[in-house]
Amino acid sequence: MLDERQMGDLMLAEVESTETPSRVLDVDRAMSTARRQRRAARGTGAVLLAAALTVGALTVPDLLTPDRPPATMPSGDAGKEDAGKEAVTGLPAALTTVDPARVYVRFGWLPAGMRDLQYQAGLLLGGPGVYLSASSSHSGDGPRQGVAVTLYPQGLEPPAPQRDSGEPATVTGTSYGPELNGAASSFVAYSGAEAPEAILRWRYAPDGWAQLRLVGPAAATDTAARVARSLRFDDGPVQLPGKVAGVPAGLRLITVNVSESLEQPGYWYASTQWSPEPASAEPGRQRARTLSVSISRYRHVADPSDKAYVDPNTTVDGHPAKFGGQDGNESLTVYDVNGATVTIDDDALLPAGGTRALFRAVTLVPEPATWHTHLGR
Repeated sequence: MLDERQMGDLMLAEVESTETPSRVLDVDRAMSTARRQRRAARGTGAVLLAAALTVGALTVPDLLTPDRPPATMPSGDAGKEDAGKEAVTGLPAALTTVDPARVYVRFGWLPAGMRDLQYQAGLLLGGPGVYLSASSSHSGDGPRQGVAVTLYPQGLEPPAPQRDSGEPATVTGTSYGPELNGAASSFVAYSGAEAPEAILRWRYAPDGWAQLRLVGPAAATDTAARVARSLRFDDGPVQLPGKVAGVPAGLRLITVNVSESLEQPGYWYASTQWSPEPASAEPGRQRARTLSVSISRYRHVADPSDKAYVDPNTTVDGHPAKFGGQDGNESLTVYDVNGATVTIDDDALLPAGGTRALFRAVTLVPEPATWHTHLGR
């Protein structure tokens, strides 16, 4: 599972990179990368979390006292769809706990070309939170761009962005944003940006902060304001391509991650991550041993040089599959289950052979190859 910081880095790296990207969101690569990063994060999670919470708890200077008068509403085409509409850009109360199985925020309007979408809720690298992102298509035509929305739990403030250089970003200026959730918002500029960016902050609830970060050629304040006005806030259930009935009772759902590429043919990825630790445990401890179930749209790749190469070494219930593991850890990927790929990674939380048993407890939606996430508009 890719967490908020890692997926944010990936999105922004794709926005700012000069390398030629893949044509679509590489779901298989994301799944493989997620497994490596999940294990690598165990040793560093506690340190990173402590740093993130330390920064997040600091008061950002002049966050709602900008240095110039409020900006006017967007003019021309950028504001036509928003004219006369009152945006509901918040929730009734700040999040004290984040239910991974709920959708708290959705995109409305996005700049042209935004095709790769992601939603995460639950335990992110910096602690509990909600993360929604979009990035431009992988056509390779010109610079790409991305937008990310983060909801912080009650009492935490957005930290400064992390720069590729490693140098700390400092506030260089603030300005008024549009009225959001019935109150003032603020644009905050930071030093060291590698690409054009616009950062907009407001309170989605009286004691809860939201941040929108727009990066790339479209990173203008009026564009960021329009994206923010069109956001839709609620707490409905996350749509998933399958249900897992066999997760042991002692495990707790800690994170849900859903991604979709709207490039044709479209690809999607959904993952649930479970931990034996209580919510009160330090986040690094909660991630130390986990069980994850990931489902994605199947695509057959016959080229061994492709990162998404399908390379089975066994079969499960008649489906080609790849199985591996040691010291009680198991990883099972079952290909082309009615058009879907199911991957189960277990850190010795199941009995021996438990990944195969759990696979048989996964019930997919009818015709999963045609399924879509809640992110598509």
